[in-house]
Amino acid sequence: MLNWPGRPLSSDTTRRLLAPGFATVLVVAALAASSILAARPARGAGTSDDHAGSPTRWTSQPPLLRARVGLGVATVGGQILAIGGFDAGDPLVDVVEARRRTGIGTWRDLAAPMPTPRANHATAEVGGLVYAVSGFDRTNTVVNVVEVFHPRSGRWTNGVPLPRPRAAAGVAALGGLLYVAGGGVLLANGEDELANSMIVYDPRRRVWRSAAPMPTARDRHRLVASGGYLYAIGGRDERNQTLTTVERYDPRSDSWRTMNPMRESRYLPCVVETVVGNQRVVLAVGGIEHNADGEIVKVRRTSEVFNLHTGRWTLLDVLLPVGRVSHDCAVQPNGTVLAIGGGSPVGGTPRYLADVDALSLKPRDLR
Repeated sequence: MLNWPGRPLSSDTTRRLLAPGFATVLVVAALAASSILAARPARGAGTSDDHAGSPTRWTSQPPLLRARVGLGVATVGGQILAIGGFDAGDPLVDVVEARRRTGIGTWRDLAAPMPTPRANHATAEVGGLVYAVSGFDRTNTVVNVVEVFHPRSGRWTNGVPLPRPRAAAGVAALGGLLYVAGGGVLLANGEDELANSMIVYDPRRRVWRSAAPMPTARDRHRLVASGGYLYAIGGRDERNQTLTTVERYDPRSDSWRTMNPMRESRYLPCVVETVVGNQRVVLAVGGIEHNADGEIVKVRRTSEVFNLHTGRWTLLDVLLPVGRVSHDCAVQPNGTVLAIGGGSPVGGTPRYLADVDALSLKPRDLR
């Protein structure tokens, strides 16, 4: 997720954050230089090529209480949680907001904030508990912290730390296990390395172990479980290029397979599994494209769908109200996808988003 500290950076700090290990490529100056986005259209507006009658479009739901980027979102116990991140008033927040998963819910603060304020962390639900993994702390240092939220008690406990600090990794749950893949790994000598390694946490045994590495070392990608597999999607590689790359992990054989790429490269999108009609699909929403120098080429308003049966990606006609990056997503029981928070430059000005936009796809959208 995006390391967006909300304050000017010195040239030395900027160079460090742009290094190819676990660096941040979207600093405020880069966002301010972007002029590719128009102002946000009217709430609930669709695209010019909407289908007649009942167009598929992103529609507005009640916003977060705080606009923020680099947050983590998780669904547990009938609730959607928005955890941590950067906001405009404080470089890091520990606040957890919650709303009900069904319907059009309003957000409220949970009494128990995340113990370690963080952003660019990753979140996943395993066995009815929410794990908040790694991230950047208030000193802009990557941490190996794992903290666990218990929805019944509303409390956080300390989890087993990562073997090494790991930033901007992909995290997902599958088969009662927690998987952490890629990211920038902090080495014993203090240097960082863009990793293709994957580690697995077993909550019953409370131990981490290694699994087969991804074919592609990367960070700022997303890891999502679907159909008994894990999919590593998008991100940035060792050459600092944004990726269309999609790789699938089979836990039965502990092996990876390269799949058809996305139609567009995506760095810091949100990616979720959902259902369209009777089909399970993977949806990638927003993100950015940048060049090898870390300069923004495009902030994506597009989304695309991966059909698990055909192995093909479909670029959707419907567009986000604004280009969006470093947000996260949740899925409602009816398959509606919620894009939550994130950042977007509008009119050349960096903007933190509290927006929650909803998309309900129809079979006709898959073409």
